[in-house]
Amino acid sequence: MNNQYRLRRVMKPNNFSDRKRKRLLAFAISGVVVLLSAIQAYTAKNYPDQNHPYYSGNYAIGSPKSVEALSVVSYNIGFAENVEQAILEMKEIESQKGLEIVLLQEMDEVGTEQIARALQLNYVYFPAAIEPTYDKNFGNAILSRWPIVDSEKLILPHKSLSNRMNRIATKAMIRTDGADILVYSIHTESIFTVPRFREDQYTAVLDDVGSDARLVIVGGDFNSFTEADVKQIEEDYRQAGFMRVSKGSGHTIVKYGIGVSSDHIFAKGFVVEETGKLAGATASDHLPIWVTLMLK
Repeated sequence: MNNQYRLRRVMKPNNFSDRKRKRLLAFAISGVVVLLSAIQAYTAKNYPDQNHPYYSGNYAIGSPKSVEALSVVSYNIGFAENVEQAILEMKEIESQKGLEIVLLQEMDEVGTEQIARALQLNYVYFPAAIEPTYDKNFGNAILSRWPIVDSEKLILPHKSLSNRMNRIATKAMIRTDGADILVYSIHTESIFTVPRFREDQYTAVLDDVGSDARLVIVGGDFNSFTEADVKQIEEDYRQAGFMRVSKGSGHTIVKYGIGVSSDHIFAKGFVVEETGKLAGATASDHLPIWVTLMLK
């Protein structure tokens, strides 16, 4: 009897330990499920199809003027949050400098349509993905005073390290009365990535430009943070025959209290007449930049 009693006394702690382990295992599994659900909720839903979804509209009126001089604007309108204010700001630029081509980033289809209607421009828009924080389309647009005769979504290499979102460049062929202009609106990965990844993204556009393309404009948010970043981008594009025509426009965003030149416009086959930014713009954390270009 004493042996049985001792046997029971020995077994009780083992039974308790088994139950405790099972509870801990169940808790750990629940934690993993919650973590995976959170990660999935924050993961972007990419659009892998090269030409889908696709949005466009034709709102330009009147006969386009000569392409001898044209004004180009690039504006990252932070998640298309303050579209009405952005329209007022671009109209201010238009009243002073004209407005023939507009390159937009961080847009959705609703905001792009609204801007194109208000500015009476034709447009094409491709989203890269459904952005998980705002749960809406996130992509780039090109707006033009002239007809857009062809367009394409260029999916850039490397996904975001945080939410796995693709980055893209929207590509369009704009037909003027004298020549066709190949245009790209680009938005590369943020500073929270491997620098080489971001370089691969902005040089992917250069790889896409055909050797016979005479008139080309590339603009957007390159997410350059340091002066060294800007110089590297400038050098890569210079070797491909491009000029940084927005050089001299100054910083376009303030990050961590530092003015940063994150947004740029490059051109091939043009000379720059004037460049600047709308320093008082408030629609986004970025400032819109503009250039006036002349044919070579």
